[in-house]
Amino acid sequence: MDDERLYKLFEYIKPINSFDNSKHPLAPDYSDLNNWAAYPNKDAQQFYVPDSNHIVNKTNNDVDVFYIHPTGYFEKSWNSFMEKDRATYERTEMMLGNQVSAFNESCNIYAPEYRQATYYSYFSKDSDGMKAHDLAFEDVLNSFNYFIENFNNNKPFIIMSHSQGALHAHRLISKYIQNTKLQKRMICAYVIGYIIPDKHYDDLFPLIPKSTSATDTNCIISWSTVTEGFKRQRERTIFWKPDGWSVEYMDQKIFSTNPYSWTNDSNWYDPPEYHGSVITKSPNYDFANRLTIKHSGAKKSLRFSSEQEFSVSINKINGLLEARGPLVDKLKKMQDFTGDLHSYDVMLFWGCLRKNIKDRIDAYL
Repeated sequence: MDDERLYKLFEYIKPINSFDNSKHPLAPDYSDLNNWAAYPNKDAQQFYVPDSNHIVNKTNNDVDVFYIHPTGYFEKSWNSFMEKDRATYERTEMMLGNQVSAFNESCNIYAPEYRQATYYSYFSKDSDGMKAHDLAFEDVLNSFNYFIENFNNNKPFIIMSHSQGALHAHRLISKYIQNTKLQKRMICAYVIGYIIPDKHYDDLFPLIPKSTSATDTNCIISWSTVTEGFKRQRERTIFWKPDGWSVEYMDQKIFSTNPYSWTNDSNWYDPPEYHGSVITKSPNYDFANRLTIKHSGAKKSLRFSSEQEFSVSINKINGLLEARGPLVDKLKKMQDFTGDLHSYDVMLFWGCLRKNIKDRIDAYL
């Protein structure tokens, strides 16, 4: 999104009051299943697949996945309301369909809905954005504790997260999983689409290694996708560390995993045989409209992209996962395309992720 469009969006979504002077949504009770976007017996978009060749195992899997979804909230309060008739929840449903659906053959899927921080929180010039994320994290932690105590039954589990969800996952894993009995049961954590600066990795995860192969377990996997040659300018973003919040430059070297090879080198890799990029399809939904408030009720489906070919490499200077090829060229033709593939971090690699989940589970079990 270019600066002009971004600032125009801010006119519509910037909260009117400071965080401390705002009224916030009530905390959800996770014993009420209505506050879970996904669980094994809820028939929702986490069970979507792009064609009938894919097996779906909704229940009775040996492994659980706890999924923390990304930002879908673009309104004038610091944290989201969770009513099911809102556009925010509709975006959560779509994220179930095009992200955590990769787990629906191998894992029991659990995903809390939470009072997510507004998109504007990343651009706030004061501490209000960080406070909004603190409130959102309260829900993530409470839902994770409820998941462990009431759903998990001591099974191995995976953490899956993207963007805002990954920022919350950093904190959850660093403070509440690492160096506890839970760490032994955590097969791995996919914390995708939010930077982990190399210089801060050991501060966050001194006891949890970076993944370096397709079958590593008890490890962290992360990437942030851009087109070849794209550079994030000296923009800054909030970042949580064990000693508190900081603001980090986006153009510094970050930890990254290549989801084609599951290695950390800077070679270019072509798609493996199990590759498959997916998209959400809906004839009556406006994917570009971030300002709608109400749930549209439009029917959705998951489909393979009509173009699949592209190659990827980790940039050895900044750690971004660069992509080039016919599918990327197709995306470049989209209106307002900037070169940052953040929104497609998971969809581009859905097939590779689906296969890797099984590989890591097999290695763990």
